[in-house]
Amino acid sequence: MIRLNEKEFTEIVAYMREFYGINLNKKKTLIECRLTKELQRRGLSSFGEYLELLKGDRTGKTAEGIVNQLTTNYTYFMREPVHFTILKEKIFPELFREIQHGICNIWCAGCSTGEECYTLAMLLQDYKEEAGQIPSVRMQATDISREVLEKAQKGVYPLRELERLPAVWQKKYCRVADKKVFQVNESLKYNIMFRYQNLMQTFPASEKYHVILCRNVMIYFDKDARKALIEKLENSLHPGGYLLIGHAELLSRDETRLEQTAPAVYRKQRRGNGEKNINC
Repeated sequence: MIRLNEKEFTEIVAYMREFYGINLNKKKTLIECRLTKELQRRGLSSFGEYLELLKGDRTGKTAEGIVNQLTTNYTYFMREPVHFTILKEKIFPELFREIQHGICNIWCAGCSTGEECYTLAMLLQDYKEEAGQIPSVRMQATDISREVLEKAQKGVYPLRELERLPAVWQKKYCRVADKKVFQVNESLKYNIMFRYQNLMQTFPASEKYHVILCRNVMIYFDKDARKALIEKLENSLHPGGYLLIGHAELLSRDETRLEQTAPAVYRKQRRGNGEKNINC
């Protein structure tokens, strides 16, 4: 394994914090382990050489490589299931009643390999069948790793992950391809747009959402990056919209203007005296 000296370590930590908000201040061994193969693949003998390559790269390929290696993309179907219960029993009925004939915009930020947005797509399909009719739903699913976005778009997962889904969903929305993998139905992908996005960059002011899921993303951020992201997520919500974060990321009162309505669930207040502004 190629070792990091202190100067190289400091530079990599600063780079990841500045451009991606990720705090690797206590992850020296992780950086060495994950990047050694990348260095060897490129025929480099030191992290100093790799940093020079990173600074001089104009194609963005080297930056993609370091992001793919140093970001943690751990997720699974039905993660933190209480959120999906809240969505089905409280949030969706309320939003769909108010939106009616408009479009409900949902954003899965930091979607990783796609399990979260496909779980949500299954939930929405079931809800639609039970309710009879719901507004059109448009879902954005974003991540900073193009590598995991490609996996998300394919919707193919290890067979062992199938057991996390309810039995009825396994039969209804999934197809076992062979003894090792299964694939989600193509119909679940119709209203999902997968795209690259760095959460540290400016969000388009015109993009507003009724529900944002940004779960277990901020646990990797430093304090300043977390504060900046919270503000941008707030601004990206329609009045009356909801933000869902990870249960390990609870916001303090001085961090947000959003109202907490359940554990790790926050709502943006409507404007004025009860005025409804949740429609597009």
